[in-house]
Amino acid sequence: MLKFSLLGFGHIGKVHKQAIEETEGVELVSIIDINYEDQESAIPIYKTLENFLEEDQETDLVIIATPNGLHRYHAIRCLKAGKHVLIEKPIALNSKDAKEILEVAEKTGKRVFSSMQLRFSPPVSYVKTLLENNSLGEIYMVNINCYWNRNRNYYQTREWHGTNEMDGGVLFTQFSHFIDIMNFWFDETHCTHSQFYNFNHRGITEFADSGKLDFRADGAVGNMIFTTSTFEKNYKSGIVIIAEKGTIEIGDQYLNELKYSNLKNVVCPQNMSTEVKNFHPIAIAEIRDALSENRNSALDGTHAIRLVEFIEQAYNLSNQ
Repeated sequence: MLKFSLLGFGHIGKVHKQAIEETEGVELVSIIDINYEDQESAIPIYKTLENFLEEDQETDLVIIATPNGLHRYHAIRCLKAGKHVLIEKPIALNSKDAKEILEVAEKTGKRVFSSMQLRFSPPVSYVKTLLENNSLGEIYMVNINCYWNRNRNYYQTREWHGTNEMDGGVLFTQFSHFIDIMNFWFDETHCTHSQFYNFNHRGITEFADSGKLDFRADGAVGNMIFTTSTFEKNYKSGIVIIAEKGTIEIGDQYLNELKYSNLKNVVCPQNMSTEVKNFHPIAIAEIRDALSENRNSALDGTHAIRLVEFIEQAYNLSNQ
C-alpha cells in the first residue's frame, strides 16, 4: 500500500484526494493545509509543513498542490525529509528551480513526478502511437488553439492567482498541458517566436491574458494561439496535425475527444473519444506502479523540465 499525504487542499488538492480514493493500492494518510476546516477528519490534519515533517512516520509520497511559486521550496523540503513527491503542474516557474528539485531528488534517492495526466487521454495516446509507428509520415504542421475564459471573480477569489511570483502566467497555469503534449509527442520542441497581449485583465493580473507562439516540433512547423479573454465562458481548445499521410484533430479542454481523422491506410477505432475528463486516477496508478516496479514513468520530473524551458523561451522571446 503506497501512502500519500497531500500538501495544499484547494481546488486541485480535492481532485487529487478523490483520485487517491478511486485508486487501488494507495492510501491518503494525512492532509497539510492551514485552512483545512473538517473537524471530524478520519486522517491527521497538519496546519504546517514543519509539523508534518516533524511528526509523520507513514508517508511515502507527498503531493505538492500549493501555489506555483511555492513548488520548489515545498518539494525540496519533502525530498530532504525522505519523501517522494508528485508536483502539480508546473513543476516550478523557472528551469533553474526545476533542475534544483531534480538534483535534490538524485542526492536523496527519491523520485519526482509531475502532474501531466492528459498524457493518458485516449486520443492523446492514440496520436502518440500513430507518430511512433510513422503512420502519419512526415509531419508538416501542428496547430494549437485555446480559447478560454478566466473572469475577474476567478482572480479575486484565489488570492495567489494573477501574480508573477506565485502564478507565473497563463502558459503555466492554464495552458501548460497543451505544451506538454507537444513534448510527449515529439522528441525536440522549442519556441521560435512569441507575442503577448493583455486584453481584458489589465489591473487584474500582472501578466498578459493572451498570445501567439511559433515553434518547431522535430521537423514540423507549429503555432499556438491562446487566450483567457473569451466572452463569458470557455469556447474551445484543440490540436490539429497536418501530415503527409493524414489529418487529425483532437479537442475539448481535456483533449478527450477525437474531432477529425482522415488517415491513409489507417482506420481509427470508434472508442477514441471519452466522456472521462479526469485522468488523475490513472496518473496515481501510474506512479504506484512506477515505484513498485522501480521503472521510469511518463510522469517523471525530467519530462517537466522541457515544459518549463519552452515557456521560458516564449517569455524571453517576447522581451527581445
